[in-house]
Amino acid sequence: MKKSILLAAILLVGCDGKEEQTPQLTTPLVIEFKFETGITYREVECLAKNIYFEARGERMQGQVAVAHVAINRKTDKRFPNTICEVVYQGEISNWFLTEQNRIVPLINRCQFSWWCDGKSDEPKDMWAWERAMGVAAGVINDIYKDPTEGALWYHNLDVDPDWNQQLASTGQIENHLFYR
Repeated sequence: MKKSILLAAILLVGCDGKEEQTPQLTTPLVIEFKFETGITYREVECLAKNIYFEARGERMQGQVAVAHVAINRKTDKRFPNTICEVVYQGEISNWFLTEQNRIVPLINRCQFSWWCDGKSDEPKDMWAWERAMGVAAGVINDIYKDPTEGALWYHNLDVDPDWNQQLASTGQIENHLFYR
């Protein structure tokens, strides 16, 4: 019998004093993942943030594809070996934000653009966040197979980076082109 754990988190949206607020989850968000994966709840959150910010407007297959690129990188020796290190890979500033006590990434110098675009990295759409957490847990649990054929890179259809000419395309899924 496989061991598994249920983790619950009540996600709260910060109050900024404005009347209009993003709806909060009123019940705990429950995800399940296997102990055997060696993945922590924090790793699930990191993967979910990447899904949320890179593909929240896409259907399930697009979100699964984006998640698998981070997982594929985690297992490739050219990239860091944890999900969070993969997601937050990039150049950082030598300055710290004292209020938030975190390292600041340099603008446009990251592997995933949302991390270093200068915008807030906190999910605001709680329904999309809940879905991203579910996709992240499903990918980590190997429920959702890799539709990217082992891709390590992708980009949105709206851009044409110069690095894509040197890589083998594995196809288009939703709004992204994938490469290895």
